[in-house]
Amino acid sequence: MLIETPRLVLKPHTMNNVELMNKWWNDAEIHYYDDDGPELTEPEPMERTKRRLERITQCADEEAIHFGIHLKPDEEFIGHCMIASIDSHNKSCQLGITLGEKAQWGRGLAREAITGMIRACFKELELNRIGAEVYAFNARSLRLFIGLGFKQEGTTRQAVLKRGRFEDQIMLGLLRSEWTE
Repeated sequence: MLIETPRLVLKPHTMNNVELMNKWWNDAEIHYYDDDGPELTEPEPMERTKRRLERITQCADEEAIHFGIHLKPDEEFIGHCMIASIDSHNKSCQLGITLGEKAQWGRGLAREAITGMIRACFKELELNRIGAEVYAFNARSLRLFIGLGFKQEGTTRQAVLKRGRFEDQIMLGLLRSEWTE
C-alpha cells in the first residue's frame, strides 16, 4: 500500500531506512513520547535495528501495515507510521506515528500523514473504527488527534512507567460515521 498526500509519500520501509531508524530509536526524547519500554540505558546496536527492520520489511502481516514517511519531491525519510491491530472481522485498527526528524516537527506533517492513513483506513481497508493511544502528558499528540475528529473514549490509569512515574494513557477513537473527508 502506498499513501500520497500533498507533501508526503507513505510507503513500505526498505533497508535504506535503517540508519535513521536506529538514530530515532536511540533518541531519548523520541523514546519518551513513543515507546512503552524502559528508558534507554544504552544505545540500541545497529544490528538489532537491522533485525527489527528486516522483520518489518519481510513479513506480510495481515494485522499491521508499516510505512516510512517521506517528504516530496526528493523522498527524504523523516519518520514512520503504521496501521496496526487490523481486525478485518470487527473492521477496526490502531494508528501509530513517529516523526523522527525533529526539524520537521511543528510543520503539520504528522497531521497530513495521519489524515492520509485515516482516508486509507476508511476507503481502501473499509474499516469502521480507528483507535489511537496517547500518553496523557503528550499534549501535542492529544491536540492533533482530537483536531482530526477523534473522541476521547477513556483513560488507562497509570499504564506506563516513564522517568520513574506511572503515567496515564488516553484512548481515542474515530468512527467512519464521524469522519468527513
